[in-house]
Amino acid sequence: MFKKAMLLPLMLGLSACSQTVSTQFRSENYNSRIRFLVMHYTTGDWQDSLQALTKGEVSSHYLIPEQGDASYPKSHLAVYRLVDEQHRAWHAGVSHWQGRSNINDQSIGIELINRAACAHQPQVLTEIAPSASFFDNQTFCQYPNFDQQQIQLLIELSKDILARNPDIDPTAVVGHSDIQLGNKQDPGPHFPWYTLYQHGIGAWYEHATASDHWQALLTEGLPTVAQVQCNLQKYGYGIEITGEFDKQTFNTVKAFQLHFLPWQATGEITIKTVAVLFALMDKYRAGIRQQHCQNPTLVSDRG
Repeated sequence: MFKKAMLLPLMLGLSACSQTVSTQFRSENYNSRIRFLVMHYTTGDWQDSLQALTKGEVSSHYLIPEQGDASYPKSHLAVYRLVDEQHRAWHAGVSHWQGRSNINDQSIGIELINRAACAHQPQVLTEIAPSASFFDNQTFCQYPNFDQQQIQLLIELSKDILARNPDIDPTAVVGHSDIQLGNKQDPGPHFPWYTLYQHGIGAWYEHATASDHWQALLTEGLPTVAQVQCNLQKYGYGIEITGEFDKQTFNTVKAFQLHFLPWQATGEITIKTVAVLFALMDKYRAGIRQQHCQNPTLVSDRG
């Protein structure tokens, strides 16, 4: 009885304390946890993908099936939420974008059923100055087309996510291959980035601007590797400025091409690739190229 008598005032005090919390004043200084929207493909059918994303060691916020999958049990496609958006899904791995790491902490991940497959054959580095074809020969992939009804569901879902998360800017709608360089190929060269852009989702370049840069580069020639690395880094990619065409540069260029020049995803620094990169920088990173990437500092020169 004595203990109950002692606890009652304490409980009343806690209750009174909670009632004194006021929301009269609100700060304007905050932003959303969600900064990125990441697109993936699963490589498996519905049943295998659902098992992996719900019972395995990875997850995503959303999963969208495709037509013609015998393991999918329904007659119509639907969007499936596997993890609530306020929770952290395990879809991005060791990742980097726009100077941020641990993209899982700051993103929403969408998986599309698509049975793409890649084989990897590590090779011993024997060339003093390895070429893009040398690196490219280490991976062999096949990429099935995406189902159009599936893409329509993706567009509707993405527009809804972006409307509710205004801190996701166009350059923050990315593929897994953009944020985990070299390790991931998804969503692959058949993913319709331009179609999404036409629906207000993600970034794309102005063709006229890219054409102007292409014409200029035909006369001036390619910029240095360091300048290309700098522009890729300032756009968002997790690349170091070494001044050398190394494996990380190949991986980054190929990821960029998978996103913006999927018909030319060789990993080689070409005039068309640089023209598109410069056009994107002009559109979304105005002035950065001229200010920071004319004479970039190499990572080896940092003191």
